[in-house]
Amino acid sequence: MKLSAGRFGAIALVALAGGCLNGYGGGGGVQGGGSVNAGGGGGAAAGIPDSCTAAEYGATENAQSFSAFLVASAAFIRASSEIDTQLIGACRALGSDLGMSDAELTANGADTRSVCTAVSAKVRGEYDFIRSAQVRTHVESVPPVCKTRVDEYQQCVQRCQPTVVREGRVETQCTGGELRGSCGAQCTGRCAVEVNGQCGGACEGTCSGSCTGVCEGACQGTCASRDAQGNCHGACQGTCYGRCTAGCTGTCQGSCEASAQAQCAGECRGGCSVQYTQPVCTGRIVPPEIRTECRESCDTVQVSSRECTPGQTRIIIDGTAAAEAAERARRLSDAVAARGSTIVGLGARVRELAEAGQVMVRNAGGFARSTTQLGAAAAACSLQAVAALPAATARVSVAVNVSVSFQASASGSASAN
Repeated sequence: MKLSAGRFGAIALVALAGGCLNGYGGGGGVQGGGSVNAGGGGGAAAGIPDSCTAAEYGATENAQSFSAFLVASAAFIRASSEIDTQLIGACRALGSDLGMSDAELTANGADTRSVCTAVSAKVRGEYDFIRSAQVRTHVESVPPVCKTRVDEYQQCVQRCQPTVVREGRVETQCTGGELRGSCGAQCTGRCAVEVNGQCGGACEGTCSGSCTGVCEGACQGTCASRDAQGNCHGACQGTCYGRCTAGCTGTCQGSCEASAQAQCAGECRGGCSVQYTQPVCTGRIVPPEIRTECRESCDTVQVSSRECTPGQTRIIIDGTAAAEAAERARRLSDAVAARGSTIVGLGARVRELAEAGQVMVRNAGGFARSTTQLGAAAAACSLQAVAALPAATARVSVAVNVSVSFQASASGSASAN
């Protein structure tokens, strides 16, 4: 993309979904390993040994619930450490792209919160300069799509309350989304196949050329109509990022979705004549009636193992400006396009994860008091969970704050902190 030194119009900043931000499942124990702790300094995050999550504590309800709690705690701690590592890496890379030195990045500390706060301040500063040159900006975005593996949730239920499985009460529901997966028989919903070429159905990803249907997301070009948030929701003459419901006249890079007629060679969505193979839920899994402590542990596994595409963020910058403003606008565009999607994608994971962490910390004390009857090994593992969960929860809290601050900065909001 080329810009003249004196005048520039519609600089498209697109943070493309460059893969998945993978969560980690709840099966098996983990050693936590993060780049920084919640307090601000560096250091490895404490985890729960494999010996704790692999051990058998008995057949009582208390023993089964405790076992599921340890597995869920391990998944949560691992997810918090993974997110922390990805987040500080994305912030450092974004700051470097904006010309920040290591001294500027770590002026107030080398921990995740300090580094990312410094970068958000830099992004806001760049916006302030661009606006001072009478440049208008607005943001278009496509939210990430998150998926949870249903089999991991069911395994958690089986571990925590096996009587539900034996009695056949294992059916789970997917609310706020839909079930998807491989269908070994007739796909009765829609079939989505990964493509990099022509698409005769709906294109999810990047539709180049034009979208004569409805472009749901960001339009690099002319959009026929927009929603209340400023995102495109009409025909797009140009490149559509997000979902083109029909009429992708150029190349579709992503998933091509069409009504299923029979067998589906890709991902079947919304209906299969038999049970899905390796199903995922794009909303939230609702379990059968199980004990509260089991539901809370399995919900933690659900949000810890969730996988989210980074989504897309696009900033449109229009106006007339001096050469310096044009150059800084181009640098801001390139930097956020390369790094911003990672931060936004992580933000989609951490909100529910933060709520789950608070529940796990609350439950940890109760399990610590109840493990005396399960033996010395259970008591020792319980103490490790009690010690590790607060720091992991604090890491997730930092990630939530960083994500909110970055998105405010990327929109040019003066209220970003």
